[in-house]
Amino acid sequence: MHDNVKWRNLLSWLNDRGMDTSENALLVERRQVCRGTDYYGLYANRALPPKTTLFKIPKAALMNINTLSSHYGPAAKSLSATQLISLHLLLHRPLTGNESLDPLFGPYISILPPNFDYHPLSWTIESHSEPFLDLLPPSTKRSLQDLSSRFRNDLVAVSSFVHDQPQILEATSKNPSNFIESNKSLIHDYLWAWLNVNTRCVYYQVKSPPANPDNITLCPILDFANHSSHLPCMNPPSPGETYLRPNMYRNFSLLSPSESSVDADSELHLKYGAHCNRVLFVEYGFVLSMDSIPEDQRALEVNVDDIVEALFDEKGETGAWMKGVLSSENYWRDWTIHYASGSAFPSYRLVIALRLLSIFPSGRLPLSSEEMLRPWRDVVLGNRDKLSPNFEDVSCSILQDVCITLIERATKVLRELNNQESIIVLWTEERYVAKRILDLIESGEVF
Repeated sequence: MHDNVKWRNLLSWLNDRGMDTSENALLVERRQVCRGTDYYGLYANRALPPKTTLFKIPKAALMNINTLSSHYGPAAKSLSATQLISLHLLLHRPLTGNESLDPLFGPYISILPPNFDYHPLSWTIESHSEPFLDLLPPSTKRSLQDLSSRFRNDLVAVSSFVHDQPQILEATSKNPSNFIESNKSLIHDYLWAWLNVNTRCVYYQVKSPPANPDNITLCPILDFANHSSHLPCMNPPSPGETYLRPNMYRNFSLLSPSESSVDADSELHLKYGAHCNRVLFVEYGFVLSMDSIPEDQRALEVNVDDIVEALFDEKGETGAWMKGVLSSENYWRDWTIHYASGSAFPSYRLVIALRLLSIFPSGRLPLSSEEMLRPWRDVVLGNRDKLSPNFEDVSCSILQDVCITLIERATKVLRELNNQESIIVLWTEERYVAKRILDLIESGEVF
């Protein structure tokens, strides 16, 4: 079916559910960003002043845990929002070239992306993609492995639910016997469903508290808006906004950027968050070159867990003990360096870990370990700002070595990469941030 027909069917379906789709109420339309491709964006169909309501989606047309639960019975309470929405998409995925037969959301499901072959999570499913995985920076590869674990765990939960509730398959062509985690066909269909949820859902409060992870929804029309790091952007509601509670279960409205007017035929963007390329790549399947981001709007981040963990391992028995100390204080891992608003800096978590490393020698744990640890604990508790100058110098020297390791590793890999544009951007970001930190250290900056 032609995509223009799918778009008209979607608008007709939304109109039947109470949405005003007239030209005075729906001020945007879906268009191809690149002619002849499946890459679409959301465009203004007229000039718009700031804070203009672009459209209002009726709550009945939003696909979330609230609109789906009643169709799956009380047992659906065992599923998370991600699992339930993914299950519904899985059961009603249209065959190639056809429409979804789902009586609830068929026209909306029919216009969702037909596949996610570009997404790195698909690489973990396809054996021939293994060489691409090996080229990723270690922190990106670990993040992708974490995402894959989330996917697999959700697949197990959904499969178990279907086995316990086989009646939900009566109106579909699915068979309960197909719901085993080793079924390749099931994995591919669930991957499509799960990535639609993971890449296209936005915040929408259906539960308290506002930060409940089930407060997500798929929203027709809105999900054609692409990400941009450039301001101004449209910003959907987020858990931190105090006006959300009175809006629970209400229709979904979206406003044009609040700080500027929009020209007719301009593409309208969302800002998914101030994410570094590692997160954009793993979660959404794309990256942004630094040249495409204004200097004052860059939010670059490099995770250095693998390098710093190796430093603790080198300390032997003492390193293992220090790992326990950091874990008990909730400072183990998630160590990062950053570049934002023209400034480079290590995260506080990293500074705390490197300060601990600076205190203790390698080998056997000193008998006076608790006494040696006291100044570090005072820093963690806020009773003092820093360690002694000698230890602060050692900590800074370790940070310098971490940056040098990052730069040398990235430089070596970048010499060998050809045409893997996304992977090149990931390594380039790592080297860039490490160089900025190293420059500051060499100029005498104290973190």
